[in-house]
Amino acid sequence: MATYLPEEMVVKILSLLPPKSLIRFKCVSKRWHALIGNPDFLSKNLLNHSILTQNPCDPLHLTLFIATDISDPRKQIHSFRSYDSLRCASQTPLNLPPAPPRFNVVASCNGLLCLWDELRSDLYLWNPATSSELKALPAAPSRCRGEPRPAIYDWGFYFVGFGFDSVSNDLKVVTLVDADDYGCLEAEIYSLKSGCWRPLDMSVNFELGLVPQGAALDGVFLWYDDVVGRYTDDRIVAFDFSEEEFATMTFPVASFFCDNDKYTRTLTKLKGTVAMVLFPRQEEFMYLDIWVMVEFGVTESWTRLLGIELPLHLEWPLGFWKNGELFMQNSEGQVVLYDLLAQTETNLQFEGYRGTIKVVDYTLG
Repeated sequence: MATYLPEEMVVKILSLLPPKSLIRFKCVSKRWHALIGNPDFLSKNLLNHSILTQNPCDPLHLTLFIATDISDPRKQIHSFRSYDSLRCASQTPLNLPPAPPRFNVVASCNGLLCLWDELRSDLYLWNPATSSELKALPAAPSRCRGEPRPAIYDWGFYFVGFGFDSVSNDLKVVTLVDADDYGCLEAEIYSLKSGCWRPLDMSVNFELGLVPQGAALDGVFLWYDDVVGRYTDDRIVAFDFSEEEFATMTFPVASFFCDNDKYTRTLTKLKGTVAMVLFPRQEEFMYLDIWVMVEFGVTESWTRLLGIELPLHLEWPLGFWKNGELFMQNSEGQVVLYDLLAQTETNLQFEGYRGTIKVVDYTLG
């Protein structure tokens, strides 16, 4: 029947399909293979599903803003917002440790938040729905062998992931430690069920250059491997909490960025899909490029979603909202919601010390 349908109608119908279905339908015919393989068509389809399609509202789904207080760097401020409207929701105040921390929210999973104090490399779990108290995790064996260097001053020292093992029904924390100052990594994993740490076999080798901020996705935690001076393809390091194994995936660099060494990347997720936001800084403008991995683990499925020029006062992407709008930090340290299609912005009335703001999806457990 597809033979008799006008191409415009075929395009309209296929554009309403999920991206993963499109990948399978490329084998229907040569015509469909050519049509679906066209980058313009695939980008149009991804736009329809990743940005334009409404998500059903989940009353248990919240968005957490957390940052260092501008007026007092020893304090942390946070705000829970309704995921549907971004209006302030009821929240439990957080009782912080006596010593002022510098928290990085690793991830949210099953109602728990994993917090990492970058200054002391301490780890905490927090259930905002039931308690204002943090649960400190015991120090990992590598920490007990000697006093660690502050992670905030040596990003090669400590990396953390948090996720759910669906096989054993267990929440786990994984850490990567620079064991000997020469790029040799040790991995350790903490099980919430057993309350113990144990070492992991480093099944893959990768150079020390991971960016500490990562992304959690369906039982997998991801870091971006950013080694300065390496001319091979950039990589993403993934850890599977059920298999307890590491794997690497390459990220294709667009030709626009190959000649420009002044750009930064943020690894995040967009509606259950791995996304990479690239934002090279130019003298006259701020250009933002968004790529998504349509099929997880398949390098060839990386697709450029869109590229737009941003106002100069929008400095840093913080993550995506429900319809693909992007949370951004502006030059005043405020959180702004930027509509990528309409190119409009909304100030969300939350501010913190620049560079410390985190936006986290949180679902009540």
